[in-house]
Amino acid sequence: MAVDAATKALYNERIGEQKAQISEHEKEIAAYKKAMTANKKLKPFFHLGNVAQLLEIIRLQIEMNKISEEMMQLKNSAFLDNARKNLYKAFADLDVVVKGDIDEPIDFNREELDKIAPFNPKQRLNLYRHLRTSVTKLIDAYGQNTKWLWSFPELFSKSANLGKNLIDFREVQSKRDPREPFFYDRKEMVQKIIDDLMDASNRYRDKYEISTKATGDLLMAIKLLDALRRVAIAVKDDAMATKAKTGIDSYKARIEAEKEEKKKK
Repeated sequence: MAVDAATKALYNERIGEQKAQISEHEKEIAAYKKAMTANKKLKPFFHLGNVAQLLEIIRLQIEMNKISEEMMQLKNSAFLDNARKNLYKAFADLDVVVKGDIDEPIDFNREELDKIAPFNPKQRLNLYRHLRTSVTKLIDAYGQNTKWLWSFPELFSKSANLGKNLIDFREVQSKRDPREPFFYDRKEMVQKIIDDLMDASNRYRDKYEISTKATGDLLMAIKLLDALRRVAIAVKDDAMATKAKTGIDSYKARIEAEKEEKKKK
C-alpha cells in the first residue's frame, strides 16, 4: 500500500527523535572509550557504561522499526539489523568485564569479579533484565520469517552465559541470611540464570532437531546444560543438577548413536 507524502513526512519527524537520542548515546560511548585509556582501574565500569548505552540504542532502534510498521506498513530490516549488531557489541563489552567462557568452573573469573565489586547485585540484576528484554524484543520484532531465525539461539546462549559470569557465586554461597543486603536480588538473579541456561539449551536442541542436524548444535546444548549443572551444584539445587546431568547424558548418547549409524552406512 502506497504511503502519502504527509505520512512520510510525519514518519521522518517521528524517527528523527529516536535518531537524535541515538546520537547522544553514541557520544557517551565515545566518551567512555576515551576515558578507558586514561583510567585503567575504572576500565571495567566504562565497559559496563557502554553496555547500558548500547541497550538504550537497541531499544530505540526497535522502537523505530515499530513506528515504521505502524506508519509505513513496512518492517525496517535496517533498524533491526543495526540493533542486532549493537547487541553483539554489548556482548563484547560484557566479555571484557566478566569473560564469556562457558566451559570454565564457577569461580574462574574471580579476578574480574573482584574488579567490579562496587557494581552491586541489584545493579547486575537490572543490567541482566535489560539485556534479556533486548534479546526478546529484538527477536519478536524480526518475527519468524527472517534469515536470522536459527541464529537466535546464540543470542539466548550468550546472554544467559554472560549473566552467569556476572554472578559472584562465592558471595551467593556465603551470604545466605535473608537479612543480608541484596539477598533477594542474588536469589532472583541465580534463578533467572538457571531458567535461561535451560531455555538456551532447549533452543539449541530444537535448532538441531528442526533445522541443522549438526552435531555442533547438540554439543552447544550440552555445554549449556553443563554450565547449568555447575550453577545448580554451587547453590545446592540437587534436583536441577540431576535434571541437567540427565539431559547431558541423553544428548551424549544421541551423538554416539548417530556416530554408530554413520559408521554402518
